[in-house]
Amino acid sequence: MILKKKAFCIGTILLLWSGCLLTGCAFSEGRLEKEEAYRRIGINAMEAENYEAAIESFNKALEQAGGIGANEVDICYYKAAAQFSAGSLSDAVETYDTLLEYDRENAEAYFLRGCVYLSEKESDLAQEDFEKAARYASDHEIYLAIYNSLSGAGYEAQGREYLDQALKKKAGKRAGNYTVKGRIYFLEGNYEQAAENLKTAVEKGDVTANLYLAQAYEALGDPVNADACIDAYIEVYPDSSVAYNQLGRKALEAGDYKEAIARFEEGLALEEVTNEQELRSNLIAAYEYSGDFGRAAAYMKEYVEDFPGDPAAAREYRFLEKSLDKETDAE
Repeated sequence: MILKKKAFCIGTILLLWSGCLLTGCAFSEGRLEKEEAYRRIGINAMEAENYEAAIESFNKALEQAGGIGANEVDICYYKAAAQFSAGSLSDAVETYDTLLEYDRENAEAYFLRGCVYLSEKESDLAQEDFEKAARYASDHEIYLAIYNSLSGAGYEAQGREYLDQALKKKAGKRAGNYTVKGRIYFLEGNYEQAAENLKTAVEKGDVTANLYLAQAYEALGDPVNADACIDAYIEVYPDSSVAYNQLGRKALEAGDYKEAIARFEEGLALEEVTNEQELRSNLIAAYEYSGDFGRAAAYMKEYVEDFPGDPAAAREYRFLEKSLDKETDAE
C-alpha cells in the first residue's frame, strides 16, 4: 500500500483562498506573473527530464496562488506527472488525492491515480479508481484509456470489460462517442461496424475520426475511400504530421525520393507527432529507395530499438546490414 504524506497542493491553495475570502485581500498581478513563470520553468525542466527541479518549480508556482482555478489545477497535474516520472509514486498519489479533495468527481484524477497504483501492482486500488473514472467521465474516451492501461500492464481480460461497457452505452449526441465505438469495433476486428460508427462520427463533426475510418476502409479492402478520408483530414489540418506523411507517401510513389524524405522529416520535426512509427518507417523506406543504405540502416537501428514488436523491420534491418557489408567488401 502506498503511504500518504502531508499534502501540499490544493490544500495549500485552499488555505490561501479561505484567507483571502475572510480579509477581502486582492493578490497582485505580480504574483500571477510569478505563478506562470514558475509553471513555465517547471514545464521546461520536465522536458529536460530534470524532474526534481520541475517539482520544486511547481511548488513555488502554487505558493503564489491566490485562489483555486484552472491554472492551479493544471499545475498540480504537471506536478503529479513530474513526481511519477521521478519515481516518487507515493507523492504522485498524494497530489492526486488533493485534487480529488477539491473535486470528488474528477474523472481524470481518478484515472491517473489508478495508473500510478497499477504501476505499483496495486491492481485492486487501480480498479477502484478506474471504475470511478468511468462513472464520472463526460465522454466514452475514458473506456479506451482504461483498456490501454490495463492491457499494457498485463490485465487484458479486465481491460476488455471496459470496452464491453463502452459498446453497451448509448453514444448520444457526442461525435467523439461514436469515434470511440468505432475504434473499439476495429480492435475487435468488426470493421463493418467500425466504419458505420466512424462515418457517423465524421458526419457529426469529428474530423479526427477520418483517420480511424481510413484504417477501417483499408481493412475492408477499400483504399479509395481510405485515401479520401485522409484527404478530408488534411484539408482541415494541413500542417499535421498525418498530412506530411501523406505528402511524403505521394512523393515516394512518384519516385521523388528527395521530396519524400523532406516531407517525412518535416512531419517528425513537428511539436505534436501522432503517427511517429509510420513516419519513421516511411522515412527509412525513402532513404533505402534513394540508394542511401547507410542512412537507412542507421535510422532502422534506432527504429527496431524503439519498436521491437515489428518483426518485418527487424528482417529489413538485417537485409540493410548485409547490403552495407557487400558495399564495404566491394570497396
